[in-house]
Amino acid sequence: MARIKDAHNEKTSHDAKKEVALEAAEIRTKPRRRGRPASGNGEHSDVQSLDRAIALLELLANGEGLILSDLARRAELPPSTTHRLLMTLHRRGLVGHDGDAGSWTIGVGLFRIGSAYLRIRKLPEIARPIIRSLLIEVEETVNVSMLDGNELVCVAQAESHAPVRAFFRLGRKLPIHASGAGKAILAAGDEALQARLLAAAPYERFTPNSRCTRTALAKDLTLIRARGWAIDDEEHTLGMRCVSAVVLNEWAEPAGAVSISAPAVRMPPGRLLEMGAKVREAAAMLSSLYSGKLGG
Repeated sequence: MARIKDAHNEKTSHDAKKEVALEAAEIRTKPRRRGRPASGNGEHSDVQSLDRAIALLELLANGEGLILSDLARRAELPPSTTHRLLMTLHRRGLVGHDGDAGSWTIGVGLFRIGSAYLRIRKLPEIARPIIRSLLIEVEETVNVSMLDGNELVCVAQAESHAPVRAFFRLGRKLPIHASGAGKAILAAGDEALQARLLAAAPYERFTPNSRCTRTALAKDLTLIRARGWAIDDEEHTLGMRCVSAVVLNEWAEPAGAVSISAPAVRMPPGRLLEMGAKVREAAAMLSSLYSGKLGG
């Protein structure tokens, strides 16, 4: 048994020396990347190591377990460098290692760090630059609404400078069945959420266009799901139209909505299509930032 162990140790030592030799040869023969100095000071080396470690985490986050050789190949790093970085990340709990399968995965420590963002996030603050940019683009009032229990509340606004414009006081409650934001949320929610939200508020008739029955509203929700955005066609206020798209959280559940509101004369049917596409794009961007699923 002792001889077998010694032979194993000798083989491991031989493999390690071979790996180092291969790395040295690779460093000598591999052309240097443009813009990088031939040799750097300690600060440059630290930044480079950090950049490489982050790249490894991103690769692991997009996979379901990678062995060392595959990870090194995808990161375009020598296996020994990849292993050294992984061991540092492993000591911090940021990556996990399955010794039997030899695979590396994202660690629970990284989840704890990521969950801190979800704990402190605030939808109005995240939305502010997005709705300001959308306001400049469309020159109409942009609102962000958020679910607060069973109620929908306006939490952020970028107001148009037009003499006649839509205006919603921050903190104002919006009707679920008679607002673009409310219908966008209903269309994206499951049956349980729909039932809960609609049970909490009656089908009040604000205008002749208000959807005051479950059948009429259900027809609207089907259209909203198909095109990805909702329309309030003078259903809450005569003379005002609105387009809206849902904002999703990390579980792909409705958290709120982005809306563009304007006088009906400035939002004819042709412009509704243009505005709908823009509000859907803004809501998708906000969903990505709010959920923490960047690029997802």
